[in-house]
Amino acid sequence: MANNTFVGFNFPSSSTTSSTDSQVVRELQPVTTWNRDGGYTVTRRWRGPIDSLVAFSNGGSGEADYHGTYFTGATGIVPGGAGRDGAVSTDLVREDGGQLGVFSATWVTSDISTALGNPAAAGRTAASGDLYQESSIWTLDGNDIEKDLFDCPVVKACADALGSGGYGFAGRCKKAIENYRNGLDEVGDPLTDPAGTSFLWISYLDGADVTTLSGQSSILGNANLFIDLGDVAEDALKGAAAFSYSQYVLRNVKTVQYTSSILPHYENVNRIWTTANITTLLAAETTGGGRPIDPPTSIVAYTLPVLGVLGTVLNFSKWLYRTPDVQQLNNGKWQITREWWEGTEIATSCYRVYA
Repeated sequence: MANNTFVGFNFPSSSTTSSTDSQVVRELQPVTTWNRDGGYTVTRRWRGPIDSLVAFSNGGSGEADYHGTYFTGATGIVPGGAGRDGAVSTDLVREDGGQLGVFSATWVTSDISTALGNPAAAGRTAASGDLYQESSIWTLDGNDIEKDLFDCPVVKACADALGSGGYGFAGRCKKAIENYRNGLDEVGDPLTDPAGTSFLWISYLDGADVTTLSGQSSILGNANLFIDLGDVAEDALKGAAAFSYSQYVLRNVKTVQYTSSILPHYENVNRIWTTANITTLLAAETTGGGRPIDPPTSIVAYTLPVLGVLGTVLNFSKWLYRTPDVQQLNNGKWQITREWWEGTEIATSCYRVYA
């Protein structure tokens, strides 16, 4: 038996008897798995002599397998694909002393029916919009912020009731408490009897403040703002200096190949976005031919669950877009993380509005 003849591999009539001919390569049963992140992961495998597998994987004219399947080229599995023809990974494992082997290629797709036969039809090429993205995870987290006591809603409501005269009201309140703790009156002079003098807002605030506040409806619905402001003073004198405020953080983490055309999106960083701006971006990233795995949104509205509720029902419609984070993973792929922080309490004067 000649050294270049391998048992179990029949050469087509159109083929020579060379072990480097790709037509002796035969496809094995594909391996398919499914996960919630990226849909189906399909690995197609071909077995044959090592040199034939190399010729088949390199592609080119005449380099088809036994059944006439091309791995690359204009008539290949993924026509015109970037990198390794749209596959997220490829591998060549030697068997039987290194003369035979198995070549494998893996795709991620949402369409199992076409992936097993033609991954080009399963959304993995640039024309269909997936751009070699393996997963895209969206989360809506909570972020608790510690804020100064005098930034509380009661003080803000008092300032709003004062109108233009309310500018600096929180600072005036804070200074009043500070003076009283130091045994001083409203102008900074020592109190005659610090130990016997109770704190009264009416003694420390400007007369116009007191007059304007008098009789206003309470934000708690059970007293007027002046009484509520007294509760703030009591808390401050007990030692309360801050309170916790809840903020939402919308986060997207993408994992892509090095050949991916997906960009971190550095446009409009550190700007105030509306909920509509975010959903518009989602639609733009989803409709480039129908990306199957980015993001998990309504097919019709391209809106994330809860995000729509935050933007309409709760009126949390302003989001600060933070600087994207890009990291190279140890497998040569890239991870892109983007965040939008709900901006109800963000100073809009410090950031431009995304338009």
